[in-house]
Amino acid sequence: MNTLHFRYAVEIEKTRSITQAAENLYMAQPNLSKAIKELETTLGITIFRRTSKGVIPTDQGIKFLGYAKQILMQIDNMEAIHSPDKPRNNKLRISVPRAGYISKAFSEYIADLDNPDDMEVFFCETGSLRSIENVRENGYDFSVIRYNTAHEKYFSDFLAEKNLEGKLLWEYKMLAVMSADHPMAEAKEITYAELSQNYIELGQGDEAVPYVSGAAERLYAANRPSGVPVKKVYMYDRGGALDFLLTVPQAFMLDSPVPASLCGKYGLVQRKCSFPDNDYKDMLIYASGHKLSDNELKLVNRLYEVRNEAAFAEYT
Repeated sequence: MNTLHFRYAVEIEKTRSITQAAENLYMAQPNLSKAIKELETTLGITIFRRTSKGVIPTDQGIKFLGYAKQILMQIDNMEAIHSPDKPRNNKLRISVPRAGYISKAFSEYIADLDNPDDMEVFFCETGSLRSIENVRENGYDFSVIRYNTAHEKYFSDFLAEKNLEGKLLWEYKMLAVMSADHPMAEAKEITYAELSQNYIELGQGDEAVPYVSGAAERLYAANRPSGVPVKKVYMYDRGGALDFLLTVPQAFMLDSPVPASLCGKYGLVQRKCSFPDNDYKDMLIYASGHKLSDNELKLVNRLYEVRNEAAFAEYT
């Protein structure tokens, strides 16, 4: 079996076009089509089918491509080890939600690296579906995804469909995060209904749920008082969100517990916020069969350490 054909199949999956894949691979389209046909014959499966949306993998093809990517990654790693002109390096690609505890863990992980000869790290803060795509399609080592437990079945089914595995990182209740100058910062009790009715909510616009359009926003809407106009600003940058909370003291956002050191640094407070369905999970996800490298394990262990720092604090 020619592993070069694996690269051909992965490129077709990426482009959803045999013509474009052939162009990217600098080869003639008939030769690429012949190579894929030979691969399918050897495996005894059909890897791709043509649709109005382009060339897409079959169910068997999805499983094959997942294994093919793992094999190609291992081949690349072996070549890097035996290549005399390449120094030792720290290469890592991870995709995560915009969360203070994750950002803190990542920064500490980088600070603790032992003077690497070479380092190339990609740290992408984005929504769960994009994080899944990054692992499945874009060569990321692992991701952290976030979802409400009411939507857990959708995510479980979607991960299985994509040949990805998940491991629980944290299960928690969202807190209301706001400036120390917020009118509710010293209130004895806080509810999401009251906050959303009277103050500006800062949210993320990419909290999509597989198979169900608008599911995340409907969950929030169900917990707002009926007939109250929505007052919500969506931001996709965590740094910008922190600045917004400090500049607009009437604003708040729902977030996983934030390490106290970060709250002190940015002048924020976090309070328990009562509302139904306030149960969330952060999950580590990676390709099925993927074994975390030593560097990946170091980062994951740091994630658990900083998680504990935030999880065991007391919140009013």
